[in-house]
Amino acid sequence: MKNLLIFFALIIIFSSCGERTYFSNTVEFEDGKWTYEDLFENSFSIADTSASYHLILDMVHDRDYPFQNVYMNITTHFPVDTAVTDLLSIDMADRFGQWHGNCRGDICNLRVFLQQNISFKEPGDYTVVFEQYTRREELNGIYELNFRIIPN
Repeated sequence: MKNLLIFFALIIIFSSCGERTYFSNTVEFEDGKWTYEDLFENSFSIADTSASYHLILDMVHDRDYPFQNVYMNITTHFPVDTAVTDLLSIDMADRFGQWHGNCRGDICNLRVFLQQNISFKEPGDYTVVFEQYTRREELNGIYELNFRIIPN
């Protein structure tokens, strides 16, 4: 019984030590297939323009993912009805085929810092949309994306 209480106490202590998150959203792709139609939309509000943040994308992919990288368009919609689209190539492996990130079994987790120490210029509602932009309509081996905004 005493060991059980110590175990639960440790779980509570370690779960409270996680990173602070301002915003988080996850999408899972059925059967690990990310298609052109699968837009990953993230809407959030910013009130404090003096605060700084890290924008992070966590990816879960298969060890058998057939490419070294993935291309995606990232469109940011700003509060003043403007939008900016950027093409991003995320390197998932080095030129020797070694995966970046952490792999266990057949699944790899990759953390990408999209922007670090940024401040939003205007208060209001923002939307960030990710869409896969490869030559294949159906991209096999991408299981999950998680977009996070972490206070600095």
